[in-house]
Amino acid sequence: MRTCTELQDPPLHSLHERCTGVGFGVSLRRVQSLDHYFQSTYDRVAEFYDDLWSPNVKTPNDRLTRDLHLRRGERLVDLACGSGAATLPMMRLIAPGETVAVDPSENMLRLAVERAAEEGLHLLPVRSKAEDFIADAPAHSFDVVSMRFALAYLDWPRVLPAMGRLVRPGGRVGILTSLATSAPQAMATYQKFAEHLELDTVAEPPTPREIDPVLDLLGRGGLVIDTCWQHNFRLWFKSGVDATRWLLDTGYITHPALSALEGEIKDAMIELFGSHLEDGFREDEGVPLDFFFAGVIARR
Repeated sequence: MRTCTELQDPPLHSLHERCTGVGFGVSLRRVQSLDHYFQSTYDRVAEFYDDLWSPNVKTPNDRLTRDLHLRRGERLVDLACGSGAATLPMMRLIAPGETVAVDPSENMLRLAVERAAEEGLHLLPVRSKAEDFIADAPAHSFDVVSMRFALAYLDWPRVLPAMGRLVRPGGRVGILTSLATSAPQAMATYQKFAEHLELDTVAEPPTPREIDPVLDLLGRGGLVIDTCWQHNFRLWFKSGVDATRWLLDTGYITHPALSALEGEIKDAMIELFGSHLEDGFREDEGVPLDFFFAGVIARR
């Protein structure tokens, strides 16, 4: 069981701790072979992803959608659309304009298409990695480009400058990302856990530590920053084991080494990690995990 409370937003550029959330420090710029693993991870978690993850990010998702100022008849692409939880609210605003949904997970795309069909909306699904779609799509072919919680899975210093070519004059690009400072309790536990087991750790985070690099990279692609903001919140769990299972079941922790763990061995590792997490961070309300997100709207 988890509950969600809002943390007061600190200044946008004030977070400099060296820790990471998604991937626990796996650098995708070094490990390109992770693509298949990430795809299979989200195929696996698709059925319960909306129950475990989507309710916790509704507030920043809604804010990004509002800030895009969507208009009826516009053409939209939602990169890394997942199950469509954030795609459908955008579809409703631009209908009868076309919405293209891009995701490498077949199961996630299927859910997004089904959700749209239930509302009588037509969603055009494209099974692709976001970076491949950005590279292959015709220039100036969309009024709006949305990409949420995808930076951990792609080479964002290379991809972000290329996003500007997709949008028409007056078009907007919306980015929502977890910052590398997210889940510091889990990251600190991971570092101690790895040291205890004499495992190698990777210090470089897969997402930006602060929003400045994202702003700069979008600017290189010919975009002008319209607005940016930070959203922080805390999740509470009854135990360290519950928190660990949530991190795994949502796909927030993704690492190829996890795929080799099954049955009793995997359960034992979860119990061990969870006990370290609980010993280090339990408070009266339970075991907390803090998350730090940033949203950006840029215009051409």
